Amino acid sequence: MRVIIAFAILFFSLSACSDIYEQHEVEYLLKKGQHTSKKLGSFPGDKLGTLKSDVMTFTARFDKTVRYDLGNKNQEDINKLMGFSDCNSLHHDNSVRFGWRYSIQKDLVEVFSYAYTNGTVSYHHMGDVGIDETVRYQIQIVANKFYLLLNGELKQEVARGAGCEIGLYYKLYPYFGGDETAPHDMSIYIQELLNQ
Repeated sequence: MRVIIAFAILFFSLSACSDIYEQHEVEYLLKKGQHTSKKLGSFPGDKLGTLKSDVMTFTARFDKTVRYDLGNKNQEDINKLMGFSDCNSLHHDNSVRFGWRYSIQKDLVEVFSYAYTNGTVSYHHMGDVGIDETVRYQIQIVANKFYLLLNGELKQEVARGAGCEIGLYYKLYPYFGGDETAPHDMSIYIQELLNQ
């Protein structure tokens, strides 16, 4: 009987430990009047992180709070979802991210590649996602290019900056704007997947 009890305790202890390594969906809150997001349930400084491989994979879900109408040309600005810096430089010099904006006409979230290469910004529309739709995003570093995939399908290639063979990659998190700050509280739910 003691052996069975000991085995049961060991089994439940090990299965509980596996949750330590599993990443759960996390809510990132863009507060009204702010550009930067807050990772709910975290401690100050907890949001900082580095990419430890040549692939970043995550899922993201935009809830109904991301609908907005700015009533001006800034409606076309691209907000930032997630990505990372490149080339041991600041993200306005070299970086790659997924961007997003809400389309009033389509009632969808438009998804973009958004990159800085040697200080020059470029962006490309990659597709649309529905409100509350969970989508898998991936950025791969391959030699002198980034490959951006949506739900496993290659959607965009982006050139990397010169001299980027070795780099420190710090993660970039949800950001509203453009010029304007969030017009009301918005929530984006992200689950980082463990290939990094």
